[in-house]
Amino acid sequence: MKNSQLDTTLEYYKTAIDRLKAAGTSIDTEQVLEVLNARNAVQVALKDATFISTSRLKQLLELDAELRKQAGQINKVIKAEQFALWRESIHPSAEAWWWRLENLSPPHKWDSWDWLWKGLVVAGWTANLSLLINIATRFFSGGAGLLGASAVILPSILALLQASSELTKAGKEGFDKLLTKLNIPQHLQEEAKLGSTLLMTIFLLGFWLTLPSIAQLYNRNGLNNYQEGKLGAAEQDYLKAISLDADNADAHYNLGNLYEDLQDFEKARKHYQIAVGSDVPDAYNNLARLYIQDKKYSQATALLQNGLVKAKEQNSSPEVRYSLFKNLGWVRFEQGRYKEAQDTLKAAIGMANNPEVAKYIGNTGAAHCILAQAMEREKEPTALEQWQKCCEQGSTLNAEEDAWLHLAHQKLNKAGICKKTGN
Repeated sequence: MKNSQLDTTLEYYKTAIDRLKAAGTSIDTEQVLEVLNARNAVQVALKDATFISTSRLKQLLELDAELRKQAGQINKVIKAEQFALWRESIHPSAEAWWWRLENLSPPHKWDSWDWLWKGLVVAGWTANLSLLINIATRFFSGGAGLLGASAVILPSILALLQASSELTKAGKEGFDKLLTKLNIPQHLQEEAKLGSTLLMTIFLLGFWLTLPSIAQLYNRNGLNNYQEGKLGAAEQDYLKAISLDADNADAHYNLGNLYEDLQDFEKARKHYQIAVGSDVPDAYNNLARLYIQDKKYSQATALLQNGLVKAKEQNSSPEVRYSLFKNLGWVRFEQGRYKEAQDTLKAAIGMANNPEVAKYIGNTGAAHCILAQAMEREKEPTALEQWQKCCEQGSTLNAEEDAWLHLAHQKLNKAGICKKTGN
């Protein structure tokens, strides 16, 4: 009886395959399901059979070979996603290969390159993860804040999803289903995966290349906070700008300026030196001023002379050149080179006499104060006129300028001249 059942199912299976062959290119879904159902029936009969004759076994193997041969034609009608849906409904056993005929199609000629595409995909997402780590590290090393965290979230999610599609079984299956739903042919799916990887690489690389622009935004925000007296917030913005773009000379200069205001001269020098490396004339000037205060006159002289060259090359504003000339005059005075000091200081004063320039200079009297001292050393009678201008235009922006203004008051009092109090 059991052998009779196997005979019946084999005959049913043979009939279904014959119909499939006869249909040729006109195979329909019903015919495919008929064959698969017939093969299921044979499998059940095989399990129940106590003995299978050689002739029956040979017949089954021949029929299975014919079904595999027809797999290419079947797959032109039944797409891979349809097989996947059928499997979800039927739940066939792992050995039921006939429910996975999409895997039996003859290899496409392009499939011979799949090893290369797979290798490039792995290399691609490795590069993507490296880019993501670099981006995230830059954002968070300076204290990312809400804006920074938001900027990192999207590329992080996309890159991690892509890595998951290659590293985990569930991720691979999910991505394969997505490609199937998008009607990507099986022989092009590896190429499609490589394409998606390259798109992610382009996205992350583009984001990475915008980091200097984002750094400039932080730098500008820091400058606004600095001008509003929010020094703590300004420091954080400058640090974020530098973490995103270590070569942001403006942020280094601004941070050096802030640290100088906070009397942290060591940090100020460090950031001024980096800005000098990017040829920022203001940085040459400020670093030289710190060297003058430390009595390192030769270093200050070299910085100021180079700063004047850079200012000319970059067509810097007159107020920048004023500061460079004024400080060069100061260092020449400290070196005892009074004639050179006077010439340089007069050049600075000539610039400051322009009202459009003077309004941007914090203390136009400083050059007059130094010039007065240099003239006194040369015993020039016009020194008193410079002390008068020092007193009229001077201010107490720092310790040196406060001392010069006090000295001007003393000189004028001694000469019996009524003085005007400086700012």
